[in-house]
Amino acid sequence: MGGSDHLRKARQVTMAGMLATGTRARTRLALVGVLALAACVTLGATVASSAEAKKTKKKTKIARSFQQSISPNAAIPNNPASGPSTPLNTTITVGKKFKGRVIGDVNVTGIQTTGSADGALDDLVLRVIAPNGQGVLLLGSGFMEGASMGPLTFDDDVFVEICYSNPPCQWAPQSLNSPFVGTASLLYNGSAGSGPLSQLNGGPMQGTWTFSVWDESGPATTSVLNSWGLQITARSPVK
Repeated sequence: MGGSDHLRKARQVTMAGMLATGTRARTRLALVGVLALAACVTLGATVASSAEAKKTKKKTKIARSFQQSISPNAAIPNNPASGPSTPLNTTITVGKKFKGRVIGDVNVTGIQTTGSADGALDDLVLRVIAPNGQGVLLLGSGFMEGASMGPLTFDDDVFVEICYSNPPCQWAPQSLNSPFVGTASLLYNGSAGSGPLSQLNGGPMQGTWTFSVWDESGPATTSVLNSWGLQITARSPVK
């Protein structure tokens, strides 16, 4: 093999090496590109997933309804021989997650009292007071006969009246008689109630709600407040 052949051969080997090196470099660049693209896709998916999670979390923070019942099982102070009656006040607190929500509808639920004898229920006055201080008289004394009551729920959306005499009563399509277990409306209570509960609509949900009950007649009978509750639906945020 002559010198020119050796030179030609060396050039061929050099060119082959350069081609191989270039191919490896391009392969490495392509691999880096694929890895970079995969990283971008993963990052994008993570960001999208995080945004969706935040959106979902934000949605779950919007609370529209509240419901709670309590069972005080507490004695209602008997009417004193002289001076004003002392109310039994028990409370339910609507928490911070309802901040800025206003009342769209409110029901007073599960009111139950136990009296010592017939006529005890006739002595009681019931009132609910919203967090802004506005109150609604639920029942006045002398309206309901018997010893005990309930569980009784007051809901403006039903066409049922409390009937303390023999049925049928005259104002509503349906009536609820002693011991007044069920759901009735304040709309038909006349002078015995200052309803409807819709008077409270538009006020703030959040805060302390008070259920106040007192005895307005003689000491012959006594009563215990067993339970009561609230069911509130929000309407819209406070402006």
